Amino acid sequence: MIGLDGCFIKTPYGGQLLTAIGWNPNDQILPIAYAAVEAETKDSWRWFFLNLCDDLGVDKIRWCTFMSDQQKGLIPTFDELLPGIDHRFCVRHLYSNFRKRFPGVQLKMMMWKAAKATYVQEWERRMKEIQQVDQGAYNHLIEISAKYWSKSRFNYFPRVDTLVNNMCECFNSVIVEAREKPIVSMLEDIRVYLMNRWSDNRQSIVTYAGEILPKINKKIEREFDKGGEWLAIYAGRDKYEVSISQGNRAKKMCLDVKNYVNKCYRKETYVDYYQHVIYPLNGPNLWSQTENDDVLPPVFRKPIGRPKLRRNKTGDEPRNNGPLSKLARTGQQQKCSYCFALGHNKRTCPRKRKMEAAQNATAQAKKGAGTTRTPKFSKIPAKTTTQPATRVQPKRKSSTQVGGSQESQTSCKRARCSSSASQPQPSTATVTSPSRRTLRFMEKTPPRAWKALG
Repeated sequence: MIGLDGCFIKTPYGGQLLTAIGWNPNDQILPIAYAAVEAETKDSWRWFFLNLCDDLGVDKIRWCTFMSDQQKGLIPTFDELLPGIDHRFCVRHLYSNFRKRFPGVQLKMMMWKAAKATYVQEWERRMKEIQQVDQGAYNHLIEISAKYWSKSRFNYFPRVDTLVNNMCECFNSVIVEAREKPIVSMLEDIRVYLMNRWSDNRQSIVTYAGEILPKINKKIEREFDKGGEWLAIYAGRDKYEVSISQGNRAKKMCLDVKNYVNKCYRKETYVDYYQHVIYPLNGPNLWSQTENDDVLPPVFRKPIGRPKLRRNKTGDEPRNNGPLSKLARTGQQQKCSYCFALGHNKRTCPRKRKMEAAQNATAQAKKGAGTTRTPKFSKIPAKTTTQPATRVQPKRKSSTQVGGSQESQTSCKRARCSSSASQPQPSTATVTSPSRRTLRFMEKTPPRAWKALG
């Protein structure tokens, strides 16, 4: 089987890289041919296919099975050069076109079941199920011949029943960095990659001791495990009727299964694939000059908007391809980490919003009440005086009773002031009230002044 595909060249001049990729005996990709063309058209595919036939030979090409992504101009090329050749469509790309008109998981599963049907009766039954769900989807699929996309109509000769063109997609992902370089550097990077790959595969098969290749061995073991579910009943003339066994039967193999493995999956075939050497080349300074005309680049066409380096992905493809990519949240129910309720997250939690609103209202109330609030110390302490607290005023005889009484009152006030001054006061700044200022004035006023007032 040979897969045909075209990928974009990510340079200012654009272009397409046409590739032909096959499978090696160990179910790994085997690059066969690649070419850079201006666009993916009928003329470019015809030129590429003619060179492929000249290289491999028309007689060998007729026995090959080709798989494509329904590229433009490829089917007319097959009909013109090799009519009747075995050709298949990649079901994954076929579904990408199908889901644009008929989306839905149910139709997707039903279409893939019809593609995987191994006999005609099962395919017809699957198509009737699609018809019952959506008549338009049935009409769309019935217009595409089943020989292009269903296992029930595949040719048995290739011994390959794959439904997708993964071999070309794998090769395109390997050379994704090379496709961003100029044309000569791109072709040189691809050549060096193939030279290294051929050398590694040629050396690895030398130390392999088995006769059947590793990946084929794993497939045989899986099928051997499933073999216990089947029961073979001999009918005569080398004919058997095989059915599913009802009970658990012991696995008993009378013959060695590996003796019936085809030659194309054996070690000797793998050695023949990689016996040739891709020789190294000198640098561009030592390349010989040809007499042919120089190959000019395509006409530069500046696209509209910012150039895109990645293709537009479909709805069933993951958006991120990096190692730290996350799964999409589509179809998942959110759970709040604040109230642990379902249906919302912490950012939109209604309970959290009510709590924050109550806290804000309380803070605003406290802030408004703080403008009329009294100081922390309700009683302002008296300011200490420079005079000693034990100072005693000299006794003077008063001529009148009023003056004596006033003097006694003054001495009592002084005693109270001295007692308050002897007590330890806080080191905070004090504010003098009107009463304190009056007492201070009375202390500084001599007694004869009070007599004059009396």
